[in-house]
Amino acid sequence: MIIEKVYNNNIVLSRNDMAEEVIVMGRGLAFQKQKGDSLDKGLIEKVFIIENADENVQLKKLIQDIDLEEIELSKEIILIAEDTLKRSFSNTIYLSFTDHLHYTIERAREGIFIPNPLLYEIKRFYPKEYKLALQALLMIEERFGLHFPESEAAFIALHLANNMATPDGMAITMKSTEIVRDILSIISNFFGILFDETSLSYTRMVTHLQYFVQRILTDKSYEEKDDFLYELVQSKYPKAFKCGLRIKSYLENKRTLEVRESEMIYLVIHINRVVQEAEKQSM
Repeated sequence: MIIEKVYNNNIVLSRNDMAEEVIVMGRGLAFQKQKGDSLDKGLIEKVFIIENADENVQLKKLIQDIDLEEIELSKEIILIAEDTLKRSFSNTIYLSFTDHLHYTIERAREGIFIPNPLLYEIKRFYPKEYKLALQALLMIEERFGLHFPESEAAFIALHLANNMATPDGMAITMKSTEIVRDILSIISNFFGILFDETSLSYTRMVTHLQYFVQRILTDKSYEEKDDFLYELVQSKYPKAFKCGLRIKSYLENKRTLEVRESEMIYLVIHINRVVQEAEKQSM
């Protein structure tokens, strides 16, 4: 890869084998180098493929306007998250998270902290991401000599939980978290039980609900119909089915979201499983 522009010692503009414009990051990647020089592939840590004009402008503006130390720390946190969560993040999170980190640091320097109304839910639904977010906060505090309340970790965790490569992905993740919280509350109140949040069935239930809600929020629900299976779960799990109808009513009337029959089948099965385990443990 040949350097087309040097932004600083760690970030350059280049082109990949497909002749696509890319931004390449790596510690010391451009040290004592200039336009036209070859890059040392062993020093490359991250390559951003610039997929559209808007992303191109945002990336370049980010590099030019935000302190290099903040960009480096953002990259470091995301690389740790990718390794820990075994997940590859899109370019979108590098833009959104670096921007978030920049303004978080600016607010902290002015003593301005924003409470997160979803703090409890984020800790429950995204425990791995939240643990990483606490680690990220420590890194920020050590690097910049600042102190943050717990609510800031929840905002970071949401960025790490958002794996949707769309501009409104973060908003969908937040809305999804609110809806999952409400659905769990409906189930708990309907059956009069408290969930064991450490149980495997509860974890499965939360995971299912997260994907279930994201599917209906993005209109990507399962299309196939299975009338036999729908009637089977209705007769086999009547209480769980009735609870499922209550959730369906909430989603359609309060959130104006469509719940297809195919989604109801899996929802009822998960409700029945988690409720059965909760009732066994209460005996």
